[in-house]
Parts: sequence; C-alpha cells; structure tokens
Amino acid sequence: MMKNKNSKTKEKKTGNKKQKEDRMKFHTKQQLIWIAYTTVLMIVGLALFKYLPMYLFDSNILYDASYHVLFTILLLYILWFFIDQKKSWRIPYFIFSGALIIIVSLQRIIAQEHNEVGIILALLIGAISIVIPRWKEFMGGVKF
Repeated sequence: MMKNKNSKTKEKKTGNKKQKEDRMKFHTKQQLIWIAYTTVLMIVGLALFKYLPMYLFDSNILYDASYHVLFTILLLYILWFFIDQKKSWRIPYFIFSGALIIIVSLQRIIAQEHNEVGIILALLIGAISIVIPRWKEFMGGVKF
C-alpha cells in the first residue's frame, strides 16, 4: 500500500513540475512578443517623429524625437523582464531607470542635440510603445 501512495506523490510532483515548465515557456514567449511589438512601435514612432521631421525641415532641428532616450527606454524595458523575477528589486530598478532616463535626457539637451519637445516626444513614444501591447494589463491597474 505504501508503494501506491508514493507513486501517486511522484506523479503529482512530476505533473506540477511539467505545468510549471509550461507556464514558464508561455510567459517567456509572451515577454518576447511584448518586446517585439514594443520595438516595432518605437521604430514607427521614430520614423514619424524623428526622421520625417528631419527630412521635411532640416537634419539639425532640435524638436525631433530623441533616438538616445528611446533606445535607453527600450533597453531598460528589456532588462525589466529579468528584474521582474525578484519583487524586492522592482522599486530600486524604477528609481535607477528614472535616474538614467533623466541623465540621458539632460545630456541630449546640454549637447544641444534636442530640446524639451524632442525629449518629451521620445518619452511619449516609449511609454505608448510599452503600454499598447500590454493594454489589458494596464487597464486592470498597475501593481508593484
């Protein structure tokens, strides 16, 4: 009778392990889809708000969207999926991300490569590009 009980326990553990692996694979696949959609939306945003104005007006304009700020946002977003695994790292990561984005933004303004409009455009493109693929989650409320 003991063998029967042990075999059921092993089956249960094996089943739980397989379910957990399946969830991890689905979660990883979903994250890659979000990253891909976000990247495409950022590229479209850059085409509309950086390269089109530069083509129409002048290549030295200051109010075009900042590629540097947008690229920083994309890298921080990709890194977020690694940080998301540990809840204790979330708030420090948001503080680090905010500081890094502020530093890059100020550097672009000080170097006179962009003005405030270009920085705000990049921030808006980044935020919209992150929110759109995950719209259902954001409508449910943001949880920390």
